[in-house]
Amino acid sequence: MPSQEEPPEFSDPNLKKPKKLSPEHLNDAQKAVNVLGLDLVTRAYSKNWAHRGNALVQLRDILESHPESPKSDTRALWRAAIKVVERTLKDNVYQVFNLSVKVLKQLISDFAIKHRVTKGDMIFGVEKSMPILISKTGETINHQMQKLAKEFIVDLAMLPTVKPLALVPQHCVKPFSSTVAAKLGTSRCEIVENLLIALPIRDGSGFTVDNVMKFSREALQHSSGDVRNVAENIITALYKDYSKQVRKYLPPDTETARKKLKYRKLFQMFDEIDGKPSPEAEKVVLGY
Repeated sequence: MPSQEEPPEFSDPNLKKPKKLSPEHLNDAQKAVNVLGLDLVTRAYSKNWAHRGNALVQLRDILESHPESPKSDTRALWRAAIKVVERTLKDNVYQVFNLSVKVLKQLISDFAIKHRVTKGDMIFGVEKSMPILISKTGETINHQMQKLAKEFIVDLAMLPTVKPLALVPQHCVKPFSSTVAAKLGTSRCEIVENLLIALPIRDGSGFTVDNVMKFSREALQHSSGDVRNVAENIITALYKDYSKQVRKYLPPDTETARKKLKYRKLFQMFDEIDGKPSPEAEKVVLGY
């Protein structure tokens, strides 16, 4: 397949050659160097963002033109490519991050299907990528990057090569502490909320009442109202189908519990779903 033109944002006729890899970086990326060559990997590790972008352009072209070959060669290329993308996904330059996402999708969809990448290697790729993608959803400076990360996680979960693994939902519902940044906490809750629409709770989806409620229960403890609001949305949506199970993860519905705003709001929404007046509404009617 012919090589694609270099994206204009990475074109610079005056761009100097990248500096040599440091011994530390060379040691870290030696296997990738053996497969992809020193030039590409050196660019991927460069401090110059244009070099990093050019490395991804080279990698994309290598993946597109890779012929049918022994499984060992394909596996080596897969792991080397994941190593490079794992590095560039951390990039703070949007153009580089954007192309990293595109190359990762190319790897996990088209390349994986064409070359029959094994389940074990698919798991390896997803496990390496998800923590970085999740961290990017908390981006506070570049909102474009944050939006792309959130959208791609949902997209990744639905890919035919990834969906049966149920790994993306499992990563997304790992509980976070109450001290996590509000932006990251809100984004993580929104991703779970959106994924639950596309991947309802059922065997093999990666979501269970248990893991979703443990995640949401922790999110309810966050100091940010934005985080708590999305957690409440997740819990009430779950309550419509799993009311008895959901209540097991929350304090008993008592007057004492309802004195806390976060629980009062939840229990009032439960009352509404159940079609019964809340204690607070009854007191108003009775004139208490």
